[in-house]
Order: sequence, then structure tokens, then C-alpha cells
Amino acid sequence: MIITLFPYRDLPCGLLDSSEEGPNDLNGNTDLELTDVGQDWGVSMDLGRLFPNVWKYDYKDSNTVTKRENGITTVSVNLDASFDLVHEFDTLLGTQDLPQAAKLEVVNWILDHYGATIDLSTPNRLKIRADVKVKVTDQGIQEFIASKGDLSKPFTVIKYNMKVGDSWAFTDSKGVTTRRTVTYHSTTDDYPVGFWNLKVYKTESVVDGDPALQKIVYVANHKYGLVGIHLFTKTGKEIPLTVFPPAL
Repeated sequence: MIITLFPYRDLPCGLLDSSEEGPNDLNGNTDLELTDVGQDWGVSMDLGRLFPNVWKYDYKDSNTVTKRENGITTVSVNLDASFDLVHEFDTLLGTQDLPQAAKLEVVNWILDHYGATIDLSTPNRLKIRADVKVKVTDQGIQEFIASKGDLSKPFTVIKYNMKVGDSWAFTDSKGVTTRRTVTYHSTTDDYPVGFWNLKVYKTESVVDGDPALQKIVYVANHKYGLVGIHLFTKTGKEIPLTVFPPAL
């Protein structure tokens, strides 16, 4: 179990005092074990559920905290996959029949939106990396992806005093709007993460003009932060990712 001095750690998820803050204001303690420099956040993708010949695919990832300064945490995200797995995702996203120029437009949109880069220097492999800045406190989670790293413009993933139906939005410098809505809040330990079940919030995130995804659903727990990400493609497929917080 994680040992973090949360003043409310024995309370059910969500039993926090509400405030007059706006949805993109977030207070709270940022000195958390979850975001100590060097912490690794494991991400598990159920490839067997997605692809019948999962045994032949090669995929690796690492997500490591490299800096925490003034309450802002930087996570180095590195994904490494063989080309055959990339081709499977091409089909999963419904882009396999697009002309090459159209595919590149989709890829470039995704890279630009998430601030990521691609490395093709290794034969038959694709490597993606990004430095993701987030604010994680004992009261919620924010990201700075939408603002392209502008720390004066946070965008909330969840605040633990929010209620189902709460909704908020962010428009980036290119006029692209992302809308988020709390769609679920557990009353029992019902979300599996490894050997544990946790109470969670689910936040649905919809980006105007996203060429590949209908929506993303972020899953968070008030003690452990982000514990799941579910990607829903334009082709109606779901790509579930389990996030394993450090020391869970």
C-alpha cells in the first residue's frame, strides 16, 4: 500500500469540502510520494483482448517522473513498438485504407496535440516520446497538454469534490476545444487495478476535430491518482489501459 500523509486518507473517495474555485483551479498538497522524482508509473495494455495473435507483437513502455518543481510534475513517456503492432493499430483506428498523405495528417495532428515526437531510427520499430507536465495534488489532477506546456493554463482531469454531471472545457491556441464531464463516481470498490478494486471517478474527454478518437475516459482514485485510461476509436473500438501508480 502507498504511504502518503493525506489528511483525509480514510475517507471515501469524493468526501472533500467543496469550494468556490473554478473547475480549472486546483489547490492541495503536491508533495506526494506518487510524484517523487524517479517514480515509475506502469501502464498495461490488454493486447490479447485487442489482437488475436498477441504473442508475436513486441511492445514496451516507460513512464518516469523526471522533475517536480513548484508543484508541477514532469513525466517522461516513452513507447517502443514493432512495426507489425503499429500496423494492427492502423486497422484498429480505421486508417489502414487512407492514402499515405491522409495518414500523415492524422499522425501529425496527434503528435502536435499531445506534444510527442516519433523516432524511426531503429529498423522495424517505432518509438514515441513526450514530456508530460501535470499537477497532482491530494485534491485532484490537472494536465498542461492542452495548453502546450503553458503552466499558466492548466486543464483539470478531475477534482475530488466534483459530482457526476459536472462539466468544463478548454480551448487551445489553435481554437480546438476539449470538453470534459464527470460521468461516474463509485460508491463501492468496483474498478480493478491489478489485485485491487478501487473507488473511482470517470471523466469523459471529447476533443473537437480529433481524427482518430471519439473520446477518452480518464479513471482516477482519490488516493492513487490516475489508475486507468480508456480510448474509444472512431471505429467503435475500446482500448483499455490500466495505470499502476507507484507503491500501490
